[in-house]
Amino acid sequence: MHTTYIHGICINTVIMDLKSARVKGCVSKNEDASYTIFLNSVFSFNQLRKTYLHEVDHIINGDFSKDNADEIECFAHM
Repeated sequence: MHTTYIHGICINTVIMDLKSARVKGCVSKNEDASYTIFLNSVFSFNQLRKTYLHEVDHIINGDFSKDNADEIECFAHM
């Protein structure tokens, strides 16, 4: 696990086999208000980098306080 701080937010990163060839990564908010980004180890370094930045955008945009996941992803891919 790697830990970094972005805009004062603690972000842990774990690279592991997520048992899916479709899921590149995901992020969860932890009880201590930090976040953990899980990246799927089956993808290339370049894809993991893109996925990491995508998940960081979710954190910075405050997406965890929003209700509609489809709307969040639509906005994130604009």
